[in-house]
Amino acid sequence: MSVELSPAQRIALTAESAAEFLSRDERDYLATSFARFEVDRPATIYVAFDASYGETPFWLTDLRFTRRAELDFVVDEEDPYHVWSKPVGAGQVNLGVPSLSGELKPYLVFAGAAEGEMPVNITPLITGVDVQVAKVGGLPFIDDNDYFNTLPKSLAGLPVLRSFESWELVSRFVGYFRETRYPSSARPDHLQLTWQGDPATSATVQWRTDNSVSESLLWMAPKSQFLARGASALRRKVATYTELHSLQVVNDPVVRLHRVALDGLQPATDYLYAVSTDMGRSWTAPREFRTAANAPVEPFSFVYLGDPQNGLDRWGQLIRQADFEFPHARFYMIAGDLIDHGQEQDNWDQFFHEGSSVFDRSMVVPALGNHDSHGGHPALYLKQFALPGNGSDKLDPGRTYHVTYQDLLVVVMDSNYHLVEPELQAEWLDRVLGESDARWKVVIYHHPFYASRDGRDNQPLRDAWGAIFDKHHVDIAFQGHDHAYMRTVPMRGNEPVAAGEQGTIYLVAVSGTKMYEQQLPEFAAFGAVNTRTYQVIDVDPISGSLEYRAIDDRGDVIDRFSLTKPAGVSARR
Repeated sequence: MSVELSPAQRIALTAESAAEFLSRDERDYLATSFARFEVDRPATIYVAFDASYGETPFWLTDLRFTRRAELDFVVDEEDPYHVWSKPVGAGQVNLGVPSLSGELKPYLVFAGAAEGEMPVNITPLITGVDVQVAKVGGLPFIDDNDYFNTLPKSLAGLPVLRSFESWELVSRFVGYFRETRYPSSARPDHLQLTWQGDPATSATVQWRTDNSVSESLLWMAPKSQFLARGASALRRKVATYTELHSLQVVNDPVVRLHRVALDGLQPATDYLYAVSTDMGRSWTAPREFRTAANAPVEPFSFVYLGDPQNGLDRWGQLIRQADFEFPHARFYMIAGDLIDHGQEQDNWDQFFHEGSSVFDRSMVVPALGNHDSHGGHPALYLKQFALPGNGSDKLDPGRTYHVTYQDLLVVVMDSNYHLVEPELQAEWLDRVLGESDARWKVVIYHHPFYASRDGRDNQPLRDAWGAIFDKHHVDIAFQGHDHAYMRTVPMRGNEPVAAGEQGTIYLVAVSGTKMYEQQLPEFAAFGAVNTRTYQVIDVDPISGSLEYRAIDDRGDVIDRFSLTKPAGVSARR
């Protein structure tokens, strides 16, 4: 398609035109290469899919399935599922891709006996899928909270082959090819700051260009020296670059990310920097950042954000509001789901377009959400952030890491337990928390320990990490995913602590425009719905205080609390 179709034709693809483009061999392959399983006796196979998107999998007619409208049912209160069926013999069954549009969640497969009342046994031949008994109230997907509202008698009680809702994009043709609203050029943009080393002595600067720029430069200097000595105070560095190749983005298929890792910086110092992509003939406007002190002697602030994900233009307004009100925030922590579709480069283009106006002066500390990987490997996420390499050696570098800023330890976790087992991080988490003598210990990850409404529980995380948080007296857990605001009372052992005892406060917040309803648990201290917020945390090492404020998009403080913890003494709340 990339070779034979023009960019306009690729953008205009429909499910019908994509199917017509396929060769006979390609069509046969896509009709038999997604769901593979065995049945132990002759059976009737029922395929059910969400019909609300208007696409019927093309291979149902190719494989001679019959429409069974009398068996249609409803999932998640409003999703109409259409049913098709076909008799098969005992042995292996191969079925096709969910859709060509990428809109449909993977279909469900039921198996009923062709004769007699003996149940059919389904044996999956694909890793990760499972088989359950279909029932009203049951879950049709392994990784989603949708449920069966209705089921016809013919399907209730049958074995149903389940897969992952996040596999909906595995065969996407329609909408796969896209145009970005923010294509790269020879001019540098998307500047951002991260840490790969000690915040007191290092910083990493990254920016973007198109593939016409082979050499970029950066100058930097301590602000005081630049003001006193001018150009003689500048140090120049040549950036290295990596390329992002994307067949998807028809108007920007190759992007270069340029980076300079600065080390040997002076602690507690304001620095200026600028970058050039034309051999120093022109430079960006200077940006400013400050290194951490090498001891806990300076008060500082940072910002915590729940999911941006949707409405990134309004999210950009929110973080610029935070930057205007709190321009000296040292870093911004984001609890996952930075964007909606993590495999689509144009989503990231908009995120960095909005975010770089703040992240070029305040470090960004991201955690990985489910939408950032969208059911697969988070390749684009990992390529576009220069993050510390001190995470769990059992996972990709950047999925987990930790940063110590003066007397604050921040541990970043990967909570996508449907993709990576949380136990893989447990030993590393225990070691990092145990080896740190930081006064404050906080963690950030995406899926909440305690959901803000029924049906969104994440018990595997509590089971794997909860005792470790308790053991090392984690003060705050920053979370996202539930698209509402919630703060718990201090918790320990999954119970509220007694007055005056140390426990972990669990927070959930959202900064984008996607909102969920909320059912607060008894141990919630505060909650709010339909409220976009940013959170400002002020840390004063001198007084041993931590002040927390949640601020909505109107600038109103909707929640606040304070902690005190003199060095060497347990927290008092």
